[in-house]
Parts: sequence; structure tokens; C-alpha cells
Amino acid sequence: MSNVLSISSRTLALSLVAVLLALLGVAGCGYSSKSLYPTSVQTISVPIFENKTFRRDTEMRLTEAVCKAIESRTPYRLAARESADTILIGEIDSIEEEVLIRTSGINIPEETKITFKVNFVWKDLRSGKILARKKGLTASATHIPAIGERTADASQATVERMAWAVVDEMAVDW
Repeated sequence: MSNVLSISSRTLALSLVAVLLALLGVAGCGYSSKSLYPTSVQTISVPIFENKTFRRDTEMRLTEAVCKAIESRTPYRLAARESADTILIGEIDSIEEEVLIRTSGINIPEETKITFKVNFVWKDLRSGKILARKKGLTASATHIPAIGERTADASQATVERMAWAVVDEMAVDW
């Protein structure tokens, strides 16, 4: 009987050591319960992005996508400038379309890529402190006209990717 107890005690002790080592391993993995975004901020104003390109209405679509990304991915509420804690001011610096693959001999694009370049500043209206600033943030999407994909679809995919990239840049530095 004492042999069984000593094996059980030894097994229990080894199990406890294994659990403690596992807990120590998880504690060092970089997981945290802290918020990804500054907790001092409650509200944000997002005026329509400035558009330095000739592509009409892109600024409206990007601003709307950024607002939706903020609402879905951050703890912040959208607000008018007069009542907001912070403001996100952005501009579309460039939109480029690049041919990736051409049909040989007839020079028709088979696959193209649309790339947006955006600059923005996120500023605390209470203190004047710059919370985030990014110049030359890029996002891209490709499309294949030969299978019926449209440039407008690739443009909208790029808008949505850019909105997520902007919100990613608003996260707190670890």
C-alpha cells in the first residue's frame, strides 16, 4: 500500500511541476489582458479624408470604411468634432493601378493591382498630443478582368484593407 501511495505522491508532484512549468511558459508568451487601444480615449471624430487623386468618391468610401472599422474593432464611439476626445485626419496621397500580367502578343492586362497610399494623423483634442501618425501607409488588391472581376471590386477591397490598416496603426505600442 505504501508503494502505491508513494507512486501516487510522486505522480502528483510531477503533475504539479508540469502544470507550473506550463503556466510559466504561457505567462512569457506575450499575452496580456491590456486593451490594444488607448483607454483614455472614449470618442473619435473622423472627417472625410482629403483626396489628392483624380479618382472620384474614393475619399467617401474610405472614410466610411474607416468609421466601420473603428466601430467594429475598437472600443471608441464616433462623435462630432465638437464633442470628440480625438480626431483622425487623413488624406489619400495616391492610387496606382499596375499591370501584373499581360496577354502575350495582344497587350491586354490579365491581372492588375490597385494600391492606395494614405497619410493620417490621430490627435487628442484635449491635450493636443499626437496619438498616431503614419505617412505612406499602403494597401493593395488585385483583380483579373478576364474572369469578370472589375476594377471597382478591387478598388473596394483596397479601401477595406486600408481601413483595417489605419485602425491597426491606432493600436498601442507594446
